[in-house]
Amino acid sequence: MSEKKYTVRSEIEVNLSQQDIDDIMVAALEGGICYWCRKAEVVGEYLGECASDQISRGGALILHDAESAQTWELTLEKFLNGVKLYFEQGCHVQVEDNAIDTCDIDANDADCIVQFAVFGEVVFG
Repeated sequence: MSEKKYTVRSEIEVNLSQQDIDDIMVAALEGGICYWCRKAEVVGEYLGECASDQISRGGALILHDAESAQTWELTLEKFLNGVKLYFEQGCHVQVEDNAIDTCDIDANDADCIVQFAVFGEVVFG
């Protein structure tokens, strides 16, 4: 007789500050996505000092594929959905009091978040 298995699905709420988003984007742009994205281009005016500041301020980035002319747009809405998918797929970042410590998010985590944001899944790596 085989053992029964039970599935339990839980949902968590994570509150991200503007600084949290900026920190994740720095990790993505300075190493996380560099193997599949050759350039992140700011759409319109810079809303902060760096390209990594665009998303948290409601701006957008155009991400250029490393090997083709293909591009993808990253917006705040897409980024937040990427974070949601990242948590749904079983990320390893600890959530305490509905907040994350961005020091726990490395370049690989940031890469996954951005890929979930623009592709809906992890396509590269």
